[in-house]
Amino acid sequence: MPDIAVNEQKQQILSGVVRTLLEDLKSGNGDKDRRRQVEEWMRTLAEKYPEFKIEVGLRDYYLAEAQRLRADFDKASELTEKLMLGRSIESFLDRAGEYERRMADRV
Repeated sequence: MPDIAVNEQKQQILSGVVRTLLEDLKSGNGDKDRRRQVEEWMRTLAEKYPEFKIEVGLRDYYLAEAQRLRADFDKASELTEKLMLGRSIESFLDRAGEYERRMADRV
């Protein structure tokens, strides 16, 4: 019995950490490198803890990041910068689509 309580407590603690980090990603907190580190860890945890619905959070993060980059694209004046931003937007949308497909395959 005590093992169950300890496991539940561990799950609650980690779930809170994951939820907070996913929200931070989605809102664009931190610099690009830190977000990338969090993203990588979340991808690892998504496989290990499917019950946390991390894939949904990552999909939402990728969509939010694409929207942020789209705003930067609108402000850009140089063609080279627009090209770079366009490619980044496509990459984030591709990743969001991949997570959407993964979730649909599991249903």
